[in-house]
Amino acid sequence: MSDKAISIMIVDNDQVNSFVLKNIITRNYADAKVELFPDGAEALSELRRLDKNSETFPAVILLDIYMPVMDGFEFLDEYVQDFAHKQTIIFAMSNSLIKDDQQRANEYEVVKGFITKPLIYNNIEFIVETYLQEYGS
Repeated sequence: MSDKAISIMIVDNDQVNSFVLKNIITRNYADAKVELFPDGAEALSELRRLDKNSETFPAVILLDIYMPVMDGFEFLDEYVQDFAHKQTIIFAMSNSLIKDDQQRANEYEVVKGFITKPLIYNNIEFIVETYLQEYGS
């Protein structure tokens, strides 16, 4: 595995889940930069700021589907419109087992997979390894 830092954005209104995810990631990938956002609107605002300032986008976005203010599908609609050209990979996540949600999320070309919460270390390892393999970081 590469020693290069990995930037991960977690978009999830569940603060406990976000905190646990961040701890799993930083415990296993010491150089990882993890930022937490409680809804899609705040995450998009940060992405627009990064884009405007020509700053590096996160390598990975872990996106909850069900959130207040702006849910994951609304986020994806705007993300595709504004940032589809970016190399960021997105994994949709939800504690819902509704197949239609998974199918709908996977219809977005930018979504590389759908993961059922709670995420475990093996899920994180898969995501990081996928990122490293696809983008050679």
